[in-house]
Amino acid sequence: MTGVVRAQYDAQLSQYFMAMGYYNPAYAGTTGDLNAFALHRQQWIGIKGAPKSFFVTGDMPLKVGKSTVGIGLNLFTERIGLFQNTNVAGQLAYKQKLFGGTLSIGLQLGLANISFDGTKVYIPESDYHEKEDEAIPTSEVNGMGLDMNGGLYYTHTHFYIGMASTHVLEPELELDENISTYIGRAYNLTAGYNIQLKNPLYELQPSVFMKTDIQSFQADITARLVYNKMFNGGVSWRVNESVIVMLGVVFGNIQAGYAYDFPTTPILKGSSGSHELMIRFKVKLNKMKTGQYKHKSVRIL
Repeated sequence: MTGVVRAQYDAQLSQYFMAMGYYNPAYAGTTGDLNAFALHRQQWIGIKGAPKSFFVTGDMPLKVGKSTVGIGLNLFTERIGLFQNTNVAGQLAYKQKLFGGTLSIGLQLGLANISFDGTKVYIPESDYHEKEDEAIPTSEVNGMGLDMNGGLYYTHTHFYIGMASTHVLEPELELDENISTYIGRAYNLTAGYNIQLKNPLYELQPSVFMKTDIQSFQADITARLVYNKMFNGGVSWRVNESVIVMLGVVFGNIQAGYAYDFPTTPILKGSSGSHELMIRFKVKLNKMKTGQYKHKSVRIL
């Protein structure tokens, strides 16, 4: 008998506005710079087996003939209990001028892997538990499959909007002869606006991020205040789940950020919250010809 398991695969990131390359491949090359980005998240401190995520990506724009494309490379890994999810992928995004902004159409192809450490399974000894279960591996097992994401991302001088679908192929992974799992398709939508306040040193950057796998829905509503393009701070509300406080700083080509999630659900009884750290390093590229690619995502300082 073979068991089939379906579980949420995409990570929950509070600084989504900085890690959009994780959710939408059309974001690759959007800033016009060569970027290297890393993020680490430790969720639900105090709960054994809670998710620990690490995401690293690099992206840049590239001129191909008369066209501009963005290219990117992603590596993501997350450990949840006895499971570990890993994804390695390349991205390609085609850029087109549209209505005074830039429309990007992106595709991501890569490999998704799920592993399970059956050597650490604990089955209590009692009349109500069987010592062995064919559906529970007793060794380390893993499965791998082809994964694909697709998306659209539009940037203008003062706003951006993007939508994407992840795990379009819904890959099925066989962990061993008795159990398999598959990664369900998911969808996300993001949008943000850049508001220049009366004092030119201050900018307000509200944004929203929504994602769903049809069975469940999650929304983050965020407001960030930027001072002198160097310091930033903000709050975010993850609907019916948590309140998030964020701080960030820019030193030359280096940008760092921190987010703390305070739970607003009963999970607060077992966890003090979640921590997330990110760092980005950028290298300015040679400017392209006038009119070729001058709109950047307004959320990047």
